[in-house]
Amino acid sequence: MVEKKKKNIVSNERKTLDLQSFSRTLLPLTKKLLGAKGMMEVELLSEWENIVGEDMAAYSLPLGVVFPKGEKSKGCLQIEVPSGAFALEMQHQENFVLAKVNSYFGYCAVSKLKIIQTGDFEIKEKDNIQKEQKTLVTEDEENYIKELSADLQNKELQNMLEKLGRSVISDNKGKK
Repeated sequence: MVEKKKKNIVSNERKTLDLQSFSRTLLPLTKKLLGAKGMMEVELLSEWENIVGEDMAAYSLPLGVVFPKGEKSKGCLQIEVPSGAFALEMQHQENFVLAKVNSYFGYCAVSKLKIIQTGDFEIKEKDNIQKEQKTLVTEDEENYIKELSADLQNKELQNMLEKLGRSVISDNKGKK
């Protein structure tokens, strides 16, 4: 009696021997579904902070790339920003953004930006989060810092040294 082999219904590309990150599994599937143009948009979204930097990514979001008909280069990158001030900053940084995006993709993928202002955008306030995470100085430590800088005539220098003193004391608290 000859045994029939069971038909393998799971393709080799879907088999895995260990755990994989969700993005590693999702990106190949997304590439197949969306094609080359869609893949660029997925990469822009997932790597935006790495492409333009943390500060610029905090107030901007890539929406997509529109290419001239029949071409896959020299596209128009659409970027969403929360207000006019951020739009102006993005306009000033246009050459930087274009260079970074093109460098990331390795060719002249985009040649211009279209900046779209919306009020429905949540700005990541990195500075406020970091301030909340820092350990504050005690009242005695604050008095000590002010006592050390009291003799300075320059108020701006005095304020900067007081901030430095708070930072040093705060940082040293975590190292004990």
